[in-house]
Amino acid sequence: MKKKTFTSQISAVLFTAALLAAGVSACGTQDSSDSDTKFEISPITDDGESTGSETDKPQDASQTGDAAGNTGENSDIDVTSNTPDASEQKAPENPVSVTFEKSVDEIKSDDGTVICTNSVQMPVVSIKGAEEIAEKINADLEKYYQTFSTNNNGTVDIAKEDYAASLGEDGWDFLAYSTDVSVKVTRMDDAVISFQITLYDYTGGAHGNYGSGGRNYSAKTGELLAFDEISGDYEAFHATVLDYMINLAETPAYKDRLFGPPSKDDLDSALFEGDNWVFTRSGISFLAAPYLLGPYASGEISFMLPYEKAYDLGLKEDFRYNGNFVDERYYIYKYDPETFEPIVDGTPDNYFDLDGDGTEEGLAFYGQVVDPATGESRYAFYIDGKDYGDVINDELMNIKDNGYMENTYALYHADAPDGGVPAIAVLFTEFGEGEDDNGDPVRHPRSFIFGYTKEQGLYYMYWEEGFVTLPRQP
Repeated sequence: MKKKTFTSQISAVLFTAALLAAGVSACGTQDSSDSDTKFEISPITDDGESTGSETDKPQDASQTGDAAGNTGENSDIDVTSNTPDASEQKAPENPVSVTFEKSVDEIKSDDGTVICTNSVQMPVVSIKGAEEIAEKINADLEKYYQTFSTNNNGTVDIAKEDYAASLGEDGWDFLAYSTDVSVKVTRMDDAVISFQITLYDYTGGAHGNYGSGGRNYSAKTGELLAFDEISGDYEAFHATVLDYMINLAETPAYKDRLFGPPSKDDLDSALFEGDNWVFTRSGISFLAAPYLLGPYASGEISFMLPYEKAYDLGLKEDFRYNGNFVDERYYIYKYDPETFEPIVDGTPDNYFDLDGDGTEEGLAFYGQVVDPATGESRYAFYIDGKDYGDVINDELMNIKDNGYMENTYALYHADAPDGGVPAIAVLFTEFGEGEDDNGDPVRHPRSFIFGYTKEQGLYYMYWEEGFVTLPRQP
């Protein structure tokens, strides 16, 4: 893989597994004045039928982000025009595939009121030719997921107490509590299978709490991987990675999201205690939940250790990544503190070799910028001081359905590690027509791929289904 230098590596991240196991909850009224209220649990599915769980379509190699782009196989295509549909782009066979099983339980009071919903999504791994390894991984996942069963869910107990209290003389309008456990594959190849497991818990108030932990497995042995065994010398690896993260916290992309410069002890505790790390297609992501290092409004903050740096620091050969490289980033949002008008000056917040010539370009990608005078919005994307936002704006204007761009974009090497044309992937979610079984609007994630050369500047290449930052989710 071509060596690259990075600043401000960011991606979506979540809580520690330890917090997941303990259960995450907001403040709830603890009142046992009506403790003899009766409750029942009835399994439901998304369509409301009383059945067990549902199984989604397999997530195999043809669906993963590793299949994305494939500009190597389509190198004779004129990249200034649309390439073939993503379904025509072939990917090498991957023996690993993942399906997802989902179950939803409703907890009701004796008067029929739904007071709590427990929704759980669990991955199931298949590996062609290594079924016993897949069984080992699945057995560990099943044991781990027992934490999230309705019987072990502390939110259910809080819901019972709070609902009973709400029926009292000084009662209030009770909003049903809920727990939602979801999972996404962050890396899936013949070396590593990694899951980011997300817990969202609502127990009243303005918003719920959320976070996640990682489950990382060796695809060769089925063993659950601990952070202290992925390097040759853990103490040295830990110390040097922590130093790297301290420096990362000083970069502009982090300063605007953190409470302030974290102490070394605080950062060590937030990032290295528990199972709050995952292998991704960018590197190793250390996950810091809201409130740990920054306010709730900053969301989840990850500290990314790029693979090139991890190799230098001693990551074992067994866990090296040989797929398409992705580096996910947040947009820039800066405002004048006096006028509150957006500051869009093109000052780079990171650097990346976009055209593979060995020289890094300075990048600054701004989220939707609204003109105070006209109310019109646009995107601004500066490369070495020149704004190419019109290239992105013009392409997205061609989308017929109402849609919005995610608050991240990605730097994506579509043909790594064997060379090829580096590309920029702009992440975009398109709303389709209709709703799902829960009444939520249907979303169709798409990645819009752009290329860059100094001669042409930024130009549109093609789009494909899903997000190139992840092995594609069903």
